[in-house]
Amino acid sequence: MTANFTADDKVSSIEEFEAALDEVMLTALESGIDLRGTWEYRTDEEASDVEVMIVELAA
Repeated sequence: MTANFTADDKVSSIEEFEAALDEVMLTALESGIDLRGTWEYRTDEEASDVEVMIVELAA
């Protein structure tokens, strides 16, 4: 997987998913986006809809 993940990149393993998620979250944080909360992801009818909860961990 490349260092700059795009929507055209394929994710075929847990490690690739984690790397893509890491990049998206880091980019959002660097842009000042507060990730905390619940996010809904609605897909087309081919896949399940999901809800993602992001909780800030204590240091």
